Amino acid sequence: MAFNKKNNSTPPENTIEEKRQHPRYRRNFKIILNDTPFNGYDISLGGISFATEEPAPNISSGKIFSNVQISGAKGEPYKIDAIVISSYRKKNGHHFYGARIVNMPEHSLPMHEDLTLGKQDIENLLSDTCGTEKAPISVHLENRINTAIELLRKVYVYHLPPELLLVKEELYAPNPNLSRVEDLIKKSPETLAEFIKIAREAYPKKSIDQLMKVRTILNLIGLDNVFDLFCSAILVRQHNNSPLENAIMMHGMNAALAAAELSESVEGISRSEAYLGGLLQNIGAVFLSKIDPIGYKPIFLRSLSKPYAARKQELELFDTSHSEAGVVIAKNWGMIPEIYKGILLHHSRHITPEIKQTHSKICDMALLMMLSDFVACSAMGQTYVSEELKQSRDYALSHLTINQVDVKAAYTMVITTGHKAAKITRI
Repeated sequence: MAFNKKNNSTPPENTIEEKRQHPRYRRNFKIILNDTPFNGYDISLGGISFATEEPAPNISSGKIFSNVQISGAKGEPYKIDAIVISSYRKKNGHHFYGARIVNMPEHSLPMHEDLTLGKQDIENLLSDTCGTEKAPISVHLENRINTAIELLRKVYVYHLPPELLLVKEELYAPNPNLSRVEDLIKKSPETLAEFIKIAREAYPKKSIDQLMKVRTILNLIGLDNVFDLFCSAILVRQHNNSPLENAIMMHGMNAALAAAELSESVEGISRSEAYLGGLLQNIGAVFLSKIDPIGYKPIFLRSLSKPYAARKQELELFDTSHSEAGVVIAKNWGMIPEIYKGILLHHSRHITPEIKQTHSKICDMALLMMLSDFVACSAMGQTYVSEELKQSRDYALSHLTINQVDVKAAYTMVITTGHKAAKITRI
């Protein structure tokens, strides 16, 4: 429809204020974060910005502050539960920070308040991933998981959105309503586009023309695979808030591509499960990067060729690693045990025959993550193929029924359709 100039009038001021959750004041309010005062620059519906003359080292993108006090021009308080830092820029000698306002009603507390793994959860992790060796490593694992929980409470851990949970509920109903599933997937145009893209990548042998409509995708890949792919699409959209975070997710998507292709040779793991597992293996790294983006950048870049050396650096910097952080996040998101326990093991070189026999799918998922990480790294170029990375590949292949031909096919898939090295390392 053509633009109608008659409708381009400015609405009355009271109408504007009714639409705002918080009235706007420019450069005329104060904000206190954890007892430190800042000059407010702008506050409006859902967002806030503030400025300082000196940089604030404890404020970085992704951090959540629930101890927020804001007062307007006349001293009136604003009711704001929490803010999440979303941007930073320097201009004219001042440091400007942007933040997203987070409303936290009692029925939907932020996940950072709820993050937990109880003693029984940790005991189950030990039993299912360590077997008879659990006694000597139990204290180390418990300490690292508890450290990960404390660190994750300092940043904003997203809840999975309601539409994903509703899709899951509908898919597990006795008679799933395809129209409702389709409507939920199509609710966000951006997530819909990502879902279609991921479906085409995870199932490349399906006709491209057929994988352009949601209903056709549901029919072609089967309802059992829809949740994993839709979840992958949402996670890709949610975790794209900084160049470093984006780079980690792009590498994860390359690993997901490889895992989906490699899963054809692993009994009991579907392409969609493999894709989600490949994507999530480094989800802990995304959140460690939020905690200390400057310190984590060289660790991530090193992990692209030397995963074990990079993990050692994580332990030195955080007293935990992306494996333990990933377990906490994936478990609290309600992922299947094979995925979150696979995350814990995906850099382990101590998968015993006992564990492999009693928990074969967990071990296969972990080994599939390990091998897909090798493929994603090697696809970036021969300079990334270190002896350490080759050892990781050989260890995974020694426990899986995958041959070099399968690995080559996954490599070709990532080379042709994945994210390029220059894009991932441009951070």
